[in-house]
Amino acid sequence: MARHRKTRGQQPIVFTVSAQAPGHVGAHRAEPDRTLPKRLSAVAVAVGIVTGAGAAAHAVTSGSVNPMAGGADFGGVPDEHVRTGKVDTVHAIDLGSETARIIRQEQLTALQAFNQASGVAQNGYSARQQAAAEKAAKDAKDAEEARKSPHQRQVEGWIREAVAILAANGTPITEDSVDEIYTIIEKESNGNPNAVNNWDSNAARGTPSKGLMQCIDPTFQAYKLAGHDDIYNPVANIIAGVRYTYARYGGFGGHPGLVSMTNGTGYRGY
Repeated sequence: MARHRKTRGQQPIVFTVSAQAPGHVGAHRAEPDRTLPKRLSAVAVAVGIVTGAGAAAHAVTSGSVNPMAGGADFGGVPDEHVRTGKVDTVHAIDLGSETARIIRQEQLTALQAFNQASGVAQNGYSARQQAAAEKAAKDAKDAEEARKSPHQRQVEGWIREAVAILAANGTPITEDSVDEIYTIIEKESNGNPNAVNNWDSNAARGTPSKGLMQCIDPTFQAYKLAGHDDIYNPVANIIAGVRYTYARYGGFGGHPGLVSMTNGTGYRGY
């Protein structure tokens, strides 16, 4: 095999001369090294497909290319001259570093694409899981509401309206207190906004308890909010009863009726 290079100072062009082939005595094939990256990229892909990562790694770390060995790695050497070993190893440029650069770039590109796709998939999965959890919670809440009587749904509607007004006017309360207020109302008035107690000590003093939370008139007047002046109005009565509970007992945690029930001794008035 003969190798020819252009003079110093010019970009080298490598000529590879193969052994004598029928009909092509002394044939020459010239390939400028600027075409090498494209050829090497194709070869690297082929090597990776046919022989796996091990063969590709061998090609990357080698400083030369052996056409016969490469053909053998592909599973067959169709060229008779390659089978007989009549093609010598060509040393032109540092093929190992050039091939490694190309393969590393391809690997980085593939890794970036994979990571991006993985991130999209993970985000999609998380969104679906969150949506499923929210739907399950809503379905459970809807099912619970469906089991409630029309009476309970009506009373809880009044409670929620009162809670919103109380929160807007500085009372530290949320809808988490709906169940506690509902329990008080059911024990005090059985959910009747027009209920009046004419038999207890307050009635004996001339100030009977009235409304959902059974407020006496002086208590209602002291704890009502402006614009909510009717003691028989469900929302106005709840507002006054809750504000009185916070002022005297510090909240529902100190409400005597709820505390008594927690202790297993039954509800008692407040």
